Amino acid sequence: MKRYFYIFFAFLSYISFFAQNQKDAVSSEITKATIDKKLSYIKENEINTKDEEKMLLQLRADAEKMSYEKGILLSGDYLMTNYNLQRNHTKVVELGNQLKKIIKDKKEDPTGVISSIYRRNALALMYLGLDDESKKDVQKAIFFAKTIENPDRKYLRLTQTYMDMHSHYNNLTNLSDNKSYKDSTLYYLEKSLEAANKIKDNNGEIPDKKKYSEIIYIYLRLGIFYLEYSDEKGNLALAEKNLLTAEKIQKEKPSLPERDMAILLNQLSWLYLEKKEFKKTIDYANQALNLEKQSYDPTVRVESFEFLATAYTEMGDKEKSALFMKKYTNLKDSLNVINKSNANTAMKNVIAETDKDYKENSKKMLFIIGVLILIAGTVTTFLWKRKNRILRQKYEKIIENLNNETSAYIDNSTTDFSEDIDLQEEKNNLDPENSANSQKNTISSETETRILKKLAAFEKSTKFLKKDLTIGLLAGQLNTNSKYLSEIIKHHKSQNFSNYINQLKINFIIHKLYNEPNYREYKISYLADVCGYASPQVFVIAFKKIHGMTPSYFIESLKDDDMSTTNPDS
Repeated sequence: MKRYFYIFFAFLSYISFFAQNQKDAVSSEITKATIDKKLSYIKENEINTKDEEKMLLQLRADAEKMSYEKGILLSGDYLMTNYNLQRNHTKVVELGNQLKKIIKDKKEDPTGVISSIYRRNALALMYLGLDDESKKDVQKAIFFAKTIENPDRKYLRLTQTYMDMHSHYNNLTNLSDNKSYKDSTLYYLEKSLEAANKIKDNNGEIPDKKKYSEIIYIYLRLGIFYLEYSDEKGNLALAEKNLLTAEKIQKEKPSLPERDMAILLNQLSWLYLEKKEFKKTIDYANQALNLEKQSYDPTVRVESFEFLATAYTEMGDKEKSALFMKKYTNLKDSLNVINKSNANTAMKNVIAETDKDYKENSKKMLFIIGVLILIAGTVTTFLWKRKNRILRQKYEKIIENLNNETSAYIDNSTTDFSEDIDLQEEKNNLDPENSANSQKNTISSETETRILKKLAAFEKSTKFLKKDLTIGLLAGQLNTNSKYLSEIIKHHKSQNFSNYINQLKINFIIHKLYNEPNYREYKISYLADVCGYASPQVFVIAFKKIHGMTPSYFIESLKDDDMSTTNPDS
């Protein structure tokens, strides 16, 4: 029995020794070729982000042991991409700084890995708000991109780096009205398009889908650029040209995923809203909503709701405008809550990571940025910033006008508008011959002056707050006829009767909110009733149409300004 035991023990020892030798043999087989092969496998296959990170860390360690520079740079470049997907921008920068020490003396970039490292580091710096450092790395990326040997890869990298530079200047434009930033934004968009068009079709290196997705995106950004400055002559036409070109290319060579296509459709909806072609606005917004169902992106949906609400308002469809305004308001409020919550979470996590000195074993940053900030740098972020900037400018313009006014509203509800009646005008109302003349817009200067004086008195009263006020009722109060009154309002107030009354009502409540802070605590339904509106929805639509913002936004801005004045150091 003992003999069998020794034989068995000897057999186990042999197996163990053989296995160890095999393990050592496998370890010794790690060569430059095997590193290249594994990196190619990672590049060409979809792998779980965490598993891919582990594989790349091991390959990088193996390459460092062998002092294999190509393996170190490629594994590092892929790791930076991996960390970008995890939204771990701090790790991207940390790794990028290590790799830049290796490539600092390089003058050329035949394969494109050096320009890729600088580009990925620049994007991470941009997300972290380090714009100056980001710009320097983008400039490095452009320099090295020009030295890539394969022309199609070179032009693709130039397309991407020029777009990164465009993003840098676009961010500056959102913060400042400096014309040079605006010019640079357009310059790099055009440079990017020029480079993208030089990529050959079916070149065997860059997939056509990749090429055309870049081109479509550039045309989309050009369209957005011109829409943001639509008040400048010719810009609406340029916006339409670029957005329709993007749509045409997408139809001929489908390249965009559903979400990005929905964004393009929303920009077309915005374009035709500016052009007052409301049926097209509605059509494109509905197309965007249908696509959004496949990708589920609330930031796309909220834009579609806004464009639909505005278009139906302009078309006079109160029921549909109220429906979409309600959907827009509810979703926008929800997104604002998420945005604020995730922004706070992001700041806490960044501070925690810094305090731990970026240790490898520290907890990963938890949800650094939420639904909106996660896509910072994308089209949605650009649109979001543009809207906030425009809203703030409109708000500040209202406040400036209020500060410049020297008189407030006076309740002259007892004012008698029938004083100083023009007897000849009364005859005109009854005389068929003179009625015919009135239709020819023949209003005497004396009559016109008297009606304008009565209108001025009417504007200083609060009679315009009366519900169901019609032009006929007001004409009766002013002792004139509806045609005279309509013509005078159109000529002197540059709007129709309905818009004129809405403007008086909304400006009335604007003064109340500005001068009497207690009004800011009332519900929207109460403010609507004070203004003489039948429903809160109609009030919100009228407010937004006149001042380009919701009453809620105006009220919150007033409260914020008061808070800043009360606590200047907060």
